[in-house]
Amino acid sequence: MFVDGKLLTAGERTRLHFEPFGVRTYLPERCEPGFTLFSPAYGYTEYLVDMRGLVVHTWPVTHSDVAELLPNGNLLTHNDGHWLEELAPDGSVVWRWEGEEWLETNTHHDFYNVDGDEIVFLARQREPVRPGVFPEGFEPDFMATDLVLRINRKGELLWRFSLGEHIEELSALAGLPLPIPYARQTDSGEIVPRGPADWAHTNTVECLPATPLGERDSRFKAGNVLLSFRSLDIIAIVDPDKDAFVWAYGLGILDGQHQPTMLPDGHILVFDNGTWRGHSIVRELAPDTGERVWEYANGESFFSPFRSGNQRLANGNTLICECDAGHLFEVTRDKEVVWDFWSPFVGQGRHHLGKRIHRATRYGPEAVAGLLAARRDTVVAEVDWQGRRIESYAELIRLYQSRPPEPA
Repeated sequence: MFVDGKLLTAGERTRLHFEPFGVRTYLPERCEPGFTLFSPAYGYTEYLVDMRGLVVHTWPVTHSDVAELLPNGNLLTHNDGHWLEELAPDGSVVWRWEGEEWLETNTHHDFYNVDGDEIVFLARQREPVRPGVFPEGFEPDFMATDLVLRINRKGELLWRFSLGEHIEELSALAGLPLPIPYARQTDSGEIVPRGPADWAHTNTVECLPATPLGERDSRFKAGNVLLSFRSLDIIAIVDPDKDAFVWAYGLGILDGQHQPTMLPDGHILVFDNGTWRGHSIVRELAPDTGERVWEYANGESFFSPFRSGNQRLANGNTLICECDAGHLFEVTRDKEVVWDFWSPFVGQGRHHLGKRIHRATRYGPEAVAGLLAARRDTVVAEVDWQGRRIESYAELIRLYQSRPPEPA
């Protein structure tokens, strides 16, 4: 958080609950129907659950934190730090990009599937420390500089954008002082300078959709790239045609934010973690004016210092991923919780981030149809309400989601 000229942050804090796991609240008439795909932070299993918490499908993944369900039922995901890949429903690898030798980190945090053939994603490159970036005497040994890369399925590099080459540009646009006033609080309460090698910590990348705002203001046009820099408390937009930043927001407002995403009306929804503040806020803002249109907060009862995300649903509700609590919930515009899920899946992955959920996405029934049709399970000993044998997995899921017919 940018406070009194200092860029402050804080560490992990425990978020525990003592109520039952799974779905605690489900108001069908108020919810956006569908299935929720979620990624335990750096876990080895990707889960798809229905509105009652039934695990409909899983994929084996490796150190993954984001994923996208494709229309054919395959899963696009990554091994954070190593590769991008597409997995069939049975977990077999359909396609994989294993990176380049010149990259320190081939892929991290996020990717955006452009059109099925091209992917925009985050990578990292080690470079010498640039003069004037860090407080004097607190320079790291090197800079771990984030890159935005665009490749096709052949692995051909189509576009490269290095944040290190645009620091002054971003600083001027966002009002960020140089050197960057990184600071931390010691155990005694003293605020002292610091110099993190991971100086931006980019955690989100999204190609903007076509919106009325983008049609009248080229800063927000379709195809521009929206980024989030957790270590800077800034979200920003790059115009690939200009190879330059064209918009930035957040200094003094956002605090360790994640997953900014542009909505159909041109507003931006962002999970403002509040790492230093001590509580989280989901914000909807008008990027052209800076107006804060809508917010969800619940004091210290809603708080994830790191990771997390949000999604605006088709019915106007918002799906919120409160990562560190292992908590997914859906709220209305009036902030009523109409679906409430607490993950029972812990002990995921070699880094063992416990119950944490990095990101979640709600898919409508039509988006999951390809996956269910691709399942070739042999269903035995199951019949529908009329006693007819169930023969496919899709039929089985429909049965489990149905209610018994009314008595004649």
